[in-house]
Amino acid sequence: MTKHTVIIITRDQEAFRTKLTALDLPGLEILAPATPEEIRQMAQRADIMVANPPLAKNYINEAKNVAWMQSTYAGVDAMNADSLRKDYILTNVRNVYGPALAEYTLTYILAYRKEVAENRAYQKEHVWKQRRTEMVSGQTLCVVGAGSIGKDIAKLAKAFGMRTVGYRTKKEPVEHFDEIYVGDELTRCMAESDYVVSVLPNTKHTDDVFNADTFAAMKPTAVFINLGRGNAVVETDLIEAIRSKKLARAVLDVFREEPLPTDSPLWSVENIHITPHMAGYIFSEKEFEIFEENYRRFCAGEPLMYQVDFAKGY
Repeated sequence: MTKHTVIIITRDQEAFRTKLTALDLPGLEILAPATPEEIRQMAQRADIMVANPPLAKNYINEAKNVAWMQSTYAGVDAMNADSLRKDYILTNVRNVYGPALAEYTLTYILAYRKEVAENRAYQKEHVWKQRRTEMVSGQTLCVVGAGSIGKDIAKLAKAFGMRTVGYRTKKEPVEHFDEIYVGDELTRCMAESDYVVSVLPNTKHTDDVFNADTFAAMKPTAVFINLGRGNAVVETDLIEAIRSKKLARAVLDVFREEPLPTDSPLWSVENIHITPHMAGYIFSEKEFEIFEENYRRFCAGEPLMYQVDFAKGY
């Protein structure tokens, strides 16, 4: 059997090494270098790469023998820069992070609706302030990017009795969505919603989708949540929408520049809530199931699952 060598380039080197070793895949040598210097030394030995795209982009041009890279992320925009080689097969993971992003979304929706932060503040002041809060049931959630991740978000929202609408490129029914919008219907979808969640990838078609005009279309009581990529949001327009009360709140897990610079005005805007790109930061067995099946296919010369089209960016 032909021998193959995989190099791991992730934030969790040892954990990935342990998991891949446990698969006991035939003919596979596993490299898990610990430092950038070691990665560069070993990169040319590998014909397979398992990697986080923001890290892999620094080494893919040097790893000239890599014929297949298995991304550990769904989003692979970091690998699509003009300066990076694309003469290899790039695959991503799908049906992995949706449940985590759905939990994150509903965590914030429920926390706002049930006034969790307010209760904590009253507790610190020893204040007993009984009041009525509202149900999320009956409210409308809009998912911009109603694909596999969007379906998981909509599924959980439906469990709480919410109405779900989605925006995508194709006008066809999608499971767990009450209605799908396409084309020039984005502002219509957003206008009727109490929560707008973006899971858009970073492509040339998603730049600045959320701007002054789209924010103006939303209810002044609405909440905007970005879990996709930071390129989709004009941050200055979002800040203005929040400060002028054209929008109630925003939750941002992704940004144009990451890590978010310490001097970014986003940090200090009341009612903008920031998390450090961690909504989907989980360790899932599904990732290794995908790699195992793709390795079998790679060895057999069969098409791999979840191949990325560099031209589309996903």
